[in-house]
Amino acid sequence: MEKIRQTIEKFIKAGDTSDTGLLEEVLHPGYQNIQDGFFDETGIFIIPKDQYIQLVRDHVFGGKPRTIIYHSLEQKNSIAYAQVSLESPVLRFSSLITCVRENGEWKVITNIPSIEPK
Repeated sequence: MEKIRQTIEKFIKAGDTSDTGLLEEVLHPGYQNIQDGFFDETGIFIIPKDQYIQLVRDHVFGGKPRTIIYHSLEQKNSIAYAQVSLESPVLRFSSLITCVRENGEWKVITNIPSIEPK
């Protein structure tokens, strides 16, 4: 479970510090960020890995440190799920983060955040 936690925390840190190199390392090639709404736009938005990294690079996403609280972390063979709360100075996130283990390494494959302003 410690390796899964480390992967999740690298993912969060990469967003917080706009470290796109670390995102490349920790995100699975099939990564998707799935969210309900995109700033002022409504609807479901499915953002693939390359677009997500570009949004971080362009400082649309991330760039502010967040605290992490784990509500649950479960592993079923090579898939793990974490329910976490994240808080920055301006936003609160409730996220379901899914990781997969391939070739002995854990990677984040989905993040489903619910985002609200503070």
